[in-house]
Amino acid sequence: MPVSKSNIKSFCNEQNGSVLHVFALMLGVMMMFMGLAIDMSRLYYVRSKVQMSLDAASLAAAKVMDKDGVTDAEIQAAGEAYFRQNLTGDALHGATLTNFKALPNYTTNAVQATVDINLPTTLIASGGSVAAFAFKPGATAIYATTRLEIAMVLDVTGSMNDPSADGRVKLDAMKAAAKDFIDAIYGGNPQSGFVRIGLAPFSGAVNAGTHATQVAGFGADTCVVDRGGSQAYTDAVPANLSMLGRSDNTQNGGYFCPTVAVQPLTDLYATPARNAFKATIDGLTASGGTAGHVGVAWGWYLLSPNWSSIWGGDVGRTYSSGVKKIVVVLTDGQFNTAYNNGGLALTSPASEDPTIAGSSGYQALQLCNNIKSATTVGDSITIYTIGFTTPAAAETLLKQCSGATNFYSADNTNDLFASFRHIASKLVNLRISS
Repeated sequence: MPVSKSNIKSFCNEQNGSVLHVFALMLGVMMMFMGLAIDMSRLYYVRSKVQMSLDAASLAAAKVMDKDGVTDAEIQAAGEAYFRQNLTGDALHGATLTNFKALPNYTTNAVQATVDINLPTTLIASGGSVAAFAFKPGATAIYATTRLEIAMVLDVTGSMNDPSADGRVKLDAMKAAAKDFIDAIYGGNPQSGFVRIGLAPFSGAVNAGTHATQVAGFGADTCVVDRGGSQAYTDAVPANLSMLGRSDNTQNGGYFCPTVAVQPLTDLYATPARNAFKATIDGLTASGGTAGHVGVAWGWYLLSPNWSSIWGGDVGRTYSSGVKKIVVVLTDGQFNTAYNNGGLALTSPASEDPTIAGSSGYQALQLCNNIKSATTVGDSITIYTIGFTTPAAAETLLKQCSGATNFYSADNTNDLFASFRHIASKLVNLRISS
C-alpha cells in the first residue's frame, strides 16, 4: 500500500496496546530501581559490619606490636583472628572476604587492616549491568602510648664540686635537677612498664659494678674505660677481642672510679623503685677527669638490645620495635681523658681537642654519630645534651653530638632545672602523642 499523509496520520493516532507497552517499560525501570535499592541496602550492611570488624582488628593488632620481639606474622595472625571472630555467625548476604592484611608501621606505631570484599548483586545482575560489588575497605589504629627508654649520662668529674653562677655546688644542683626530671617524666602517669630509666655516671671511667668482669675481664676495681678495635664505636656486646678496657691513674692522671655503678633500665612506676633510684643519684660523688666518650658509650649500652647477655631482663627493647630510645648527657667541661684508640691522657696538650683522633672528644663524636645513625642501629636514638657552665669549645662539641636543637645551655641552678624540665616535657608529649 502506498504511503500517504492519511496513512501516517492514522498510524500516529492508533491507541490500541500503547498502555501495555508503557507499563512494561515502566515496570522494567521500577524493577531496576527496586533491585538497586535492595543491593545498595545489602552493600551498606556488609560494608558497615566489615568496617566495624576492621576497626577492632586493627586496634587488637596494634596492641600486639607492644610486645617484645613480636613478628609481622604474629601481628597479622592477631588481627585476623579478631576480625574473623567479630563476624562469626554472620552470612553477610553471601559476600566473600579474602586477602585480609594487618600491616604494621613501626615508625608511627600503627597497624592498617584491609580486606577484599566481593558481594554478588541480585536484581541488578539480572538486568545485566553489575554482577557483583568489589571493594577494599581499610582501618588504621595507633597504639598511642609509646614506650620510652631513657639513659641518663651524668658528669661526676672533679669540677662538679665547683659552684655554679648562683653559688650552689654543681654536683648538688645536678642531683636535684636529675631527680626533678624523673618526677616530671613519671608525672605523666605512664602505665607500668611503659617508661624505663637507666643511669651512667662518668668521670675518668665508668663503674660497671657487678658486670665489670663480664664486660672487661679482671681488674683492680670495678671500673672500665673505652675499648679499642673494630667495635670501639658500636654497641656490640663485649666478647673476646671486643672487651672493654681497664686502666688506673698510673696510666692516666685523670682516671677515677666513680663510687656509684651504672644502673640498668628500671621501671620507676612504683614509688619505692623511684625513691630508691633517686637515692642512688643522691649518693653520687665527684672526682677525676672527663672521659666523656666513655659516658656516651654507656648511654648506648644501657639502651642496646644487643646487651641482653649483660642486662638480662633489664635489656633495652629491640630496635625498630616502636620504643623511643633517649640518651641525655650532662657535663660541665671539655672531654679530656682517653685511653685506647690512640687515647690522649689528661696531661696531653691535645687532650681537649676533638679534631684530633684519640682524644675523648673525637671518640665521643664517633659514638654520637653512630648512635643517631639509622643505618647503624636500625632505628635512631635521640640524644639530648646539657652544658652546665661549659666553655664555648665544650658547647660546640655537645651541639655536634646531639644537634643544636637538642642542646641546652645552663649557667646556674635555675637554668639547669629548666633544661631538664624542657626535655622531660618533650618526652612526655612524645609518649602521649606518638
